[in-house]
Amino acid sequence: MKRIICILLMAMGLAAVAPMASIVDNTVAAAYAADARAKAQAQREKEKAKRLKEREKAKAKAAKEREKAAAQKKKEQAKAAAQKQKAREKAKAQQAKAASSRKATTAKASKPASQRQPELSAAEEKEQYLAQVAAIEKKNKRVLAYLNRDISHRLGFWGQVGYSNLFTSGINYAAPAAEGLNPVGFRNKDNGFVGGGLGLGYQLRYKQFLMTVGAEFNFYNSVMSLSNWENGEFALQYGMQPYASTMIYHYDFRNLNDKLIGGFVQIPLLFGMELKQLPLFWQAGLKAGIGVLGQSTVGGILTTAIEDKELIGGLTDMFNHTLVTDEALKRPATKVNFGLNLAASAEVGVNLDQWVNALPKLRVSLFADYGFLNSLSYKPADGAQDIPAQMLTTANPLDFPTNSALATSSAAGASVNPFLVGVKLAVWFELPRKQLVVGPMPPKPLPRLGVYAYDEAGAPLGGASVEVTELASDKTKHKNSNRQGVVKVGRVAEGEYRVSATKNGYFPSDTVVYTVEEFTYDTVKLRMERIPAPIVYTLCMNIYDAETKEPIEASVRLTSMNDTVALYTAQSSDDGFIETPLTEGGYIARLSAQGYMPKDDTLHFVRDTFDLYMQHIKEGIKVKIENLFFATNKTVILPQSEQAMADLANFLLENRTVHIHIVGHTDAVGTDEANQILSEGRANAVRNDLIKRGVEAERMTAEGKGEKEPVADNDTDEGRQLNRRVEFTITDVGDEDIQQVF
Repeated sequence: MKRIICILLMAMGLAAVAPMASIVDNTVAAAYAADARAKAQAQREKEKAKRLKEREKAKAKAAKEREKAAAQKKKEQAKAAAQKQKAREKAKAQQAKAASSRKATTAKASKPASQRQPELSAAEEKEQYLAQVAAIEKKNKRVLAYLNRDISHRLGFWGQVGYSNLFTSGINYAAPAAEGLNPVGFRNKDNGFVGGGLGLGYQLRYKQFLMTVGAEFNFYNSVMSLSNWENGEFALQYGMQPYASTMIYHYDFRNLNDKLIGGFVQIPLLFGMELKQLPLFWQAGLKAGIGVLGQSTVGGILTTAIEDKELIGGLTDMFNHTLVTDEALKRPATKVNFGLNLAASAEVGVNLDQWVNALPKLRVSLFADYGFLNSLSYKPADGAQDIPAQMLTTANPLDFPTNSALATSSAAGASVNPFLVGVKLAVWFELPRKQLVVGPMPPKPLPRLGVYAYDEAGAPLGGASVEVTELASDKTKHKNSNRQGVVKVGRVAEGEYRVSATKNGYFPSDTVVYTVEEFTYDTVKLRMERIPAPIVYTLCMNIYDAETKEPIEASVRLTSMNDTVALYTAQSSDDGFIETPLTEGGYIARLSAQGYMPKDDTLHFVRDTFDLYMQHIKEGIKVKIENLFFATNKTVILPQSEQAMADLANFLLENRTVHIHIVGHTDAVGTDEANQILSEGRANAVRNDLIKRGVEAERMTAEGKGEKEPVADNDTDEGRQLNRRVEFTITDVGDEDIQQVF
């Protein structure tokens, strides 16, 4: 029952809560929607601000770019303006220079002949040249003397270390002692220590000899042992005041010493030699110096005692009474004045150049310096005393002064001799020498050459073309003579020259071979004769059959040697005669006639009548192809063979029944095999060329015979040229009439 009631109550509660939950859900949803709208609005505002910021940034960037572009444009405009100004100034300067040059030229041209610089004669020019050579040779002699001097200059520095000592003399003081007491004087003994120094200087080497000068600082250590007993110890005894008659104070020193430190600035002046065969050297000399450092420290071990005549034994080990045993002395350093010094120095060493090439010149040596003049500047301490330690007061028996032995009154006449021996390492740098060079000799003035052309009457010939050829170089100068018949060829090299002249209406002058020598101004004279009026001859030709020698009618075309344009074309008469209006010269005659092979002949016409022969076409005749040219040692037909190949091709194309056999020949230069190959290649080259021009291949055969069938002697150029040929033989003429093609 209770369970049922609980269930009913829960149902009622849920029914009451459901509307409430719906209200809450609606409220929450509305809140979420409002929040989303707020966030979206905020996001839109943020993006809008961002876009605004980007636009502002873009505007600023664009403004900056515009400013930059404007500045760049302004800079370029300024640069262009500067360049234009510079170009204007340059052009103005060039115009001024040109105007100045024109003015100078005009002034020189208008200068009276009497004021112009006269041209030197050959003798004057030679004298001037020899004077210049003598001056330069004199200067070069001095330069060579300097360059050949075996001398070098060096700057360097060095360091040295070794055994040092300050030897003293004249300070031994041995005053007598009271009866029963030891003497109060002292003796000194010098002991050395480590010393060294640094320096820099200049070294001169002349051949093998050396001289060195510079400045150095040397440091000396020395220990002076002091004693006044026979056993080498030192003792002082004083009477105790006011009990001096009954009490005596004893100072017993063990190992009492005076430690000296000295420093000298020195100027060395050394002389020596470098050995040639061995890498050794030595130097010796003097070193003048002055003491710049002097210090002395007295030290030792002290034992004190009091002797009282009224006591049975002495008083010792009573520190409250300043009685000590084996107490180490701790005394402040005192100054020692070293004065001037003059030392003898010697050095011997090894050059390391051949072993250490990468560095400057290195020198390792053993050295010794000994000062032999008094270098002590005596200056006694306050209250000068005779011994290094002395009791002055009774207030404190341990409070006694110590002093360097060199500052006591005992050292008033003393001297100190600095001594240093050890190893020295020096580094030297070679100073570059003056870069003197031997001066070049002045150019030798070339000789001058002139030419004078005149006629048979002795009158000058102006406008003559003069040719001057240097035989050694085959260089030619062409100049025309002036109205006076003179040609100033100018400066030419020494040697032989071929000189000749030509002029229209005159025979060429004789060719003169003239030798031009140094320092000359020569004139070659050329005589020329007038050419009489020319006699005109007419070219005549007779044309015959080569076998019957009967005249034949033929067509003739004449061209110049270097031109294919016809100068004259004609048909011979019944008797084979042709007369042309052509005068002397070189011509090529191209002949053609019905039933005959076309023919080219070269004519050098002066006044002769030429007999020309043509070969009747029939089987078995052999014909040489004229004016056929190949590249040297090649099978390539050259372009200048075009007319010959065209004529042969036209002949074969008009006469379709004619068959030919083409044969190539060579000279005897080269091997048989090479010549055979070359001849075959050239014969085939002709055949192939004809095929390209339309001739049927089956109508032609080709063969090479190399050097087997010469027509002339192969020992001459002319003979070898005749042997280099291509021929063809007509093997078949067929049944048709043979046509001739011009």
